[in-house]
Amino acid sequence: MAKNLKDIADQYAKAIFELSSEQNNVAETQLDLNALKTVFNDNPNFVVVVTSRDVDVALRDNLLQTLTNGTSEPIENLVKLLAYNDRLDILPLIVDAFNEQYNEVNGIVDAIATTAVPLDEARLNKLATVFASKTGAKQVNLKNVVDEGILGGVILQSQSALVDGSLRTKIAKMKAQLLG
Repeated sequence: MAKNLKDIADQYAKAIFELSSEQNNVAETQLDLNALKTVFNDNPNFVVVVTSRDVDVALRDNLLQTLTNGTSEPIENLVKLLAYNDRLDILPLIVDAFNEQYNEVNGIVDAIATTAVPLDEARLNKLATVFASKTGAKQVNLKNVVDEGILGGVILQSQSALVDGSLRTKIAKMKAQLLG
């Protein structure tokens, strides 16, 4: 049975994370991987070109060399391995999985603050501090999403926690209590 791409990406990410941890260069590896993901996102046809059998092998190798120029040897080897195994297209998934592992190890949580109106930086920072204390996170990266439908208050949500302080929810609870 074939594994799904997320599982495969997780395995590559775990291996590169462990290697970079052993070599004490996790931050550098993360920067390199995020830069590669940016290249892939900005150039969606790159994978098609670099994996095409119609493109000369030397040119493909040169493109991969250019892509990894200035990165660490483990990143160069990862890209070569992915290209060799026809899995270069999952590099963005590997980067996401690597970042998830990095965040987990360092107590960093990505969360969304849904509000009826946009929040300024000071209020976002205050909410991040509150959410960090509720979840035990060392750091919370908070993104503000505006949804006028919540009427007021805030909904704080991460992958593993939800704090719903919206007026919409409070009104719905009161309505349910009144109706029995």
